[in-house]
Amino acid sequence: MSWMHYLPPRFLPVIQALPEALAKQITEVRLRLEKPFSITAGGRNLLPDETGCLRTTADALRVTRGDLEEMLSRLTEGSLYAFEEPLGNGYLPLPDGCRAGVAGETILSPGGRLRFRRITSVNLRISRFLPSFARPLTDRLREGSPVGALIISPPAGGKTTFLRSAAWQLSTGVRPYRVGIADERGELEIPDGLCDRITGCEKAKAIELLTRTMSPEYLLCDELGVGEEGPLLAAQNTGVRLIASVHGGCLEEATQRPCARTLLEAGLFGYLVLLEPGYRVRIFTEKGEAVCG
Repeated sequence: MSWMHYLPPRFLPVIQALPEALAKQITEVRLRLEKPFSITAGGRNLLPDETGCLRTTADALRVTRGDLEEMLSRLTEGSLYAFEEPLGNGYLPLPDGCRAGVAGETILSPGGRLRFRRITSVNLRISRFLPSFARPLTDRLREGSPVGALIISPPAGGKTTFLRSAAWQLSTGVRPYRVGIADERGELEIPDGLCDRITGCEKAKAIELLTRTMSPEYLLCDELGVGEEGPLLAAQNTGVRLIASVHGGCLEEATQRPCARTLLEAGLFGYLVLLEPGYRVRIFTEKGEAVCG
């Protein structure tokens, strides 16, 4: 597990002591100052002790200031200052598709930029590549009319993993498509494929650039937000199909979000894909009729 090199050494035996089946399900590892070391796996929050045994809050392994400082040094290769801009957005991009979220005390600089004065929590989100995860959707896209799709799940429910799989499935094989990826936080890198990816740029700008310069057949982006409708609607007018994600625990919740609702009403999504625990995929038409899962 390559992500383990971001952890301070004293936490490695804890991970290694977990049952193999459980360790393979880890999606997040959290260090909170003077609080229990926490692992999210299989949809559960687990609190191990020094031996890897799962405990209550009172008995779990606790995180020190030294642990946090060492992890931040590992995440930034010893240069926290170099990551000041993404830190202002609450995260640290990592080269292997993982991402570390941060929380703590913030201040506003004279120019209005948010800065962290004291980081008290670090959440390492584990990147996974499951090539076949999105196949229920991509098989339908290849067999029927090319349309867009809206991917729905709660936070940490597999949206990014699904998008990575969809990009790989669509951009490889006997009939590969040209895929553009607007990857604001650097999480959607995939091996091989006919993919053109813009990172470190606001999604709206990346979508505009990809549409104008790379002629994608499919355009992928994560976590739709208010204000991104314009570039996506413009992309649709050039024939690009959109696969994007949005937070939601059910279809109704997700499709009532302003950006998602606007794009649905404009006909950008032929399918709604609901992700459920255990990497289960359920697919609906844009009218909410179940077609898979």
